[in-house]
Amino acid sequence: MSDTAALEAASYATWTADVSDIVEGWHVTATGGVTRRVNSARVIGEATVDAHTRHHLSEWFRRHDLPLIIRETPLMAEATSEAVRTRWAFEPLDETRVMTSKTRRGETGDVRAIPVTDHRFLVDLAELNGRSDLAAATLRRIYGRVSDRSIGVWIPGRAAAIAVKDGDRAAVFSVAVSPESRRTGLATQLMTAASTWAADQGVSELFVQVLGTNRSATELYEALGFTERYRYRYLQAPPDLGSA
Repeated sequence: MSDTAALEAASYATWTADVSDIVEGWHVTATGGVTRRVNSARVIGEATVDAHTRHHLSEWFRRHDLPLIIRETPLMAEATSEAVRTRWAFEPLDETRVMTSKTRRGETGDVRAIPVTDHRFLVDLAELNGRSDLAAATLRRIYGRVSDRSIGVWIPGRAAAIAVKDGDRAAVFSVAVSPESRRTGLATQLMTAASTWAADQGVSELFVQVLGTNRSATELYEALGFTERYRYRYLQAPPDLGSA
């Protein structure tokens, strides 16, 4: 398995979908519309890109009250990506960077380590990330499925994130700091606490996923020793074309 394929597998093992299926050779997932990664279609290598396939994919997502979104990664054949953009006229959305770093232990300051199912932590995490009540309920399902191999890192009312283990890797998700506490070192404390926990679990590598437009987060991760491994993006029909 290539390094990119291994990271992709870990990405889905640590951020799991409510529903998954195979439609016309595409792997499709739905999770209440919360985060595109588990509410989109993806493929490794080549796949059919014709009107029949688009119809069946669109119908599957419509049954889950979702639009058809394609997740384009380096594992998708370029010919398939090009066909989605030209035959289906799908346009690119946000590009995301996948970054990794070796785990290391360090001083964690005021950060608490807490189970990801703790109600107080979940409420705070949702609020700090600006999630609606409906999204928060979906996130509780996602976190609950990995509760035996994860940890919440938390400074109540000010900062929170989760770390989830998958084999020799661990992902850090939902990193958030309250507006009044930003640029005070709390994000670094969260990441250090997550890395320390992962190292204690025997994990050697952390990974994060950050929007390419989020320069401040990218600079933080780079300062912490993270390097970019690859990028992915989403493709979707423009609003005036719909998803027929």
